Amino acid sequence: MDLSEHLSELNAKIPTSAGRRRTHQCGAICCRVERGGRLSVLLVTSRDTGRWVIPKGYLERKEKPYRCAQREALEEAGIIGKVRKRPLGYYTYMKDNETPLTVSIHLLRLRNEVSQFPERAQRLKIWVSPAEAALLVEEPELQALFRSIDAENPLTSQDRLKPRRIAGRRPLHEAAVSLATSPASH
Repeated sequence: MDLSEHLSELNAKIPTSAGRRRTHQCGAICCRVERGGRLSVLLVTSRDTGRWVIPKGYLERKEKPYRCAQREALEEAGIIGKVRKRPLGYYTYMKDNETPLTVSIHLLRLRNEVSQFPERAQRLKIWVSPAEAALLVEEPELQALFRSIDAENPLTSQDRLKPRRIAGRRPLHEAAVSLATSPASH
């Protein structure tokens, strides 16, 4: 049995409530739309091993998972953005090669990137395509999430412009234009 099978088996044994997985940590897949509509995602290095990972961390007391993901993106990468409340997915990894942890992943659309943030001296960060991110991270379930993002732009369904917001500014047939095709996407 390889590590990913072992983690999946352990994850299946973690108690759930109301059909949700029990999460130990929350993370953010930070996205931005480049010129030409190409989607990029953010990776940061871990502080201990220097591996490429996503911003993630433990939930604070009474903190909502999506807020935890948003906080971690700011603390670890200086990213401020709009976060999805509903998880994009989950992955499991071994903390210190002994403790299996389940991470709830939330999509975060970049609004601003600041240069001063708590862990700026402890991490490197890069913006890459989702396909490249899938090759750089080690966790198989996280790789699969990046591959699914690469197959279909996840910002399309999240960020459709509402017809009432653009009434009078654009023709009605453009009311469902997504950020991926909007010229003012970032």
